[in-house]
Amino acid sequence: MQKILVMLVLFLSVNVSTANELLTQLLESNRNIEGEFRQVTYDEEGLQLQANEGVFLLAEPNRFVWDTITPFPQRIISNGQWITVWDVDLEQATQKPLEGALGNSPAALLGRPANDVLPHYEISQLGEQRFRLEPKEEVDLFSTLTLSFRSNDIEAMSIQDSLGQTTVIEFNNVEHHDGVADGNFQVDLPDEVDLLIEPSLLEKTAKAKAN
Repeated sequence: MQKILVMLVLFLSVNVSTANELLTQLLESNRNIEGEFRQVTYDEEGLQLQANEGVFLLAEPNRFVWDTITPFPQRIISNGQWITVWDVDLEQATQKPLEGALGNSPAALLGRPANDVLPHYEISQLGEQRFRLEPKEEVDLFSTLTLSFRSNDIEAMSIQDSLGQTTVIEFNNVEHHDGVADGNFQVDLPDEVDLLIEPSLLEKTAKAKAN
């Protein structure tokens, strides 16, 4: 009996290691891509709450554009140092340091190196290129995240939060690139846009000490 338990533990350990390695390879191969997305949020009973569509562009390190086109235009842009969220119709924008803004959120999985992010999750392989991730730390962002790939390209991300709501992001017409101009990640806000700039973690710490 003890021998069987030892064999089972070794088998599970090998499977976890294999899943981690495979997911790491898949994520790293999807860090320089562009395409279209459709994002739908459902309540705990499966009823659709909202849906939006748009285009995206990812480029390492930590640079991305997430452009929601319908139903309401919104631009989320990271130049690798700052992240800007611009609600176009509301003429409002928020800018914050990227450090700490992503944390271990779902966005970090596609923006940051896999070896930096994956250690924060328990990983289970559900299929050949489908994985379930559960945070090791208690977070409010989500309880379970599922990543799906097809032919090594990111296909979908399903996120379940602590309230039972599920957000499904489908990626379509994904294409790989060898690099894009830095200008794609620069934000030129019109004069009429009300911009709020949040202080960095260092600035917050210094202010707290001063008080």
